[in-house]
Amino acid sequence: MYTSTKIFDFKNQIVLLFVCLILFSSCKKELPQTIENPKFVRTWYDTVQGMPFRAKLSIKENNSFEYSSRSCESGSKSSGKWRIEKDTIILNSIKPKGCLFQHPFGVICIPFNEPYSGDYKTIKDCEPSGREATYEIFENEKFIFRNDTLIHTNKVKDNCPNIRIAFSTKEKVRRSSK
Repeated sequence: MYTSTKIFDFKNQIVLLFVCLILFSSCKKELPQTIENPKFVRTWYDTVQGMPFRAKLSIKENNSFEYSSRSCESGSKSSGKWRIEKDTIILNSIKPKGCLFQHPFGVICIPFNEPYSGDYKTIKDCEPSGREATYEIFENEKFIFRNDTLIHTNKVKDNCPNIRIAFSTKEKVRRSSK
């Protein structure tokens, strides 16, 4: 026969067990944030454009990117945010700080004897200086992933219909044609 003290102890144990279960089940272990599309997250190297041009695009897990390019006498840079839509990664630059030349991302083909026009400085009437005084603006620049290659899908502007932009995970070995 159960006494009232034993029943009371049993009820207390049940209540205590129930409280412990609630406390432990409410403690969720924070899982690392999953990357929406990890195939894009890495460092990419220009594969198409010829010597002496080189470019590097670093797409990071935190939805940011950094871009840099070099040629004989100059270089450019950019940074910003990315997002995924279906099978496409879309890059948008953030506004740079300081006095820099700026131009849209991609190949700019200007016919000979025709000056480049447009809003080409980040601050009106400033004087940019240095080898990396150019900021490339990524404005809804779209890339798709095909066979380990990141392919720019925006239509080429200006007078360059046959030029394309693509990046690979491996840096291209470049040799001069002498």
